[in-house]
Amino acid sequence: MAVLFLPSSSQCLFLALMLFLTNISAQTQQLSRTNFTCPVDSPPSCETYVTYIAQSPKFLSLTNISNLFDISSLSISKASNIDEDSKLIPNQVLLVPVTCGCTENRSFANISYSIKTDDYYKLISATLFQNLTNYLEMDDANPSLNPNLLPLDAKVVAPLFCRCPSKNQLNKGIKYLITYVWKANDNVTIVSSKFGASQGDMLTQNNFTDAANLPILIPVTNLPKLDQPSSSGSISSSKKLPVIIGISLGSAFFIVVLTLSLVYVYCLKMKRLNRSTSLAETA
Repeated sequence: MAVLFLPSSSQCLFLALMLFLTNISAQTQQLSRTNFTCPVDSPPSCETYVTYIAQSPKFLSLTNISNLFDISSLSISKASNIDEDSKLIPNQVLLVPVTCGCTENRSFANISYSIKTDDYYKLISATLFQNLTNYLEMDDANPSLNPNLLPLDAKVVAPLFCRCPSKNQLNKGIKYLITYVWKANDNVTIVSSKFGASQGDMLTQNNFTDAANLPILIPVTNLPKLDQPSSSGSISSSKKLPVIIGISLGSAFFIVVLTLSLVYVYCLKMKRLNRSTSLAETA
């Protein structure tokens, strides 16, 4: 005869709790595969960089991006190898300087953000900050707020993933660990070449399994000088002036040469005409 075992209410509660914790753990692992814990031998804080992709329509303005991160547009332009008044184009990669520090053994760059109409954590983390953080970290960083009822104009903390180099990395010459959000069509060769990083250091630092749209760390010995795309609207006024002067001088030179050529041809014709008249009179 088969015996049917029915768990007690306490056992059901225990099983439900275990399933809940397992689900949360799986979500956390899915949202962050790279290790962003604070190394024991790293400084308590450091100046580092996160990448940001210029996107239409709002974030093709360097001013809007600098306002989002609450820093000057000049600091972004210097780090990104562009002029401060440059016109950005879609998918242009920028370097944004941030201060990285430890919070409960996790490394974050805490950015203050003011809640706008219809804002919620997933929108802020995935769209505005482009997955440099996630909604779980934002919920943990703002325990006094109800994530489903965010008050208008409330100040919230957006904890961006970052990390300071360990003592061993500093001894190897690694100055920065740049936070970069991995794209579906990225590969280690292309990204390491773009940022001047070692492929071996990148592979050691990160887990690239299913890393699309997740932040990773790019170890670099120096701040990379990004090759920025050119566009007709991105030429600054300081660069336009030499171009205008060159065009003006070229046009003036062409006019002078053309005028002299016409005068020479006219004089040559007159000389021939005078010679023909003289020969006729002599005859």
